[in-house]
Amino acid sequence: MRITGGIGRGRTLRVPTGSKVRPTSDKVRQALFNILGEKVPGAVFLDLFAGAGGIGIEALSRGAERVVFVDGARESLETVRHNIEQAGFGERAKVVLSKVEPFLKRRSGPYDIVFLDPPYALEMLPLLQLVAGSGLLKAGGIVIAEHFKKQTSPETAGALALHREARYGDTVLAFYHVRRQERVAGSQEEKA
Repeated sequence: MRITGGIGRGRTLRVPTGSKVRPTSDKVRQALFNILGEKVPGAVFLDLFAGAGGIGIEALSRGAERVVFVDGARESLETVRHNIEQAGFGERAKVVLSKVEPFLKRRSGPYDIVFLDPPYALEMLPLLQLVAGSGLLKAGGIVIAEHFKKQTSPETAGALALHREARYGDTVLAFYHVRRQERVAGSQEEKA
């Protein structure tokens, strides 16, 4: 696994041993950041289920102001710390050992971009609802959920609405924005 763009482009990243971590491929990471484009420089980024930290480190390489990496596995976070230091991004990164659900309930943030790549066996809707209800997303922020192609991207999750999907082999990236509520002739109408 390597950094695909930005100031760290080409640097190799370590991956934890064993089969519990499923790093996002270089191809999918590059496509994700091509889609995000100018939203990344200066952004505060949250990498949930960080694994080896490839997504968050890619964000730092491409100019994110700060990235918070969250994972419940100590071995994964040791790998993330190693990769951050090797890439030279230590001063702009924070590593948190925590299960994602309790972390979201503590209401950290706010973040411009939230990325979550849970184990494929986990249901996406409850996780997205937790993100939506946590209040950690800045106005105009975006949530990206990576999942297996046989799972369906929920159309809505709390205040989040599916904006776009991108498919790469077995991997799907689902992009969510906060729905706006507007008053229309005395009734409420939701807009995505």
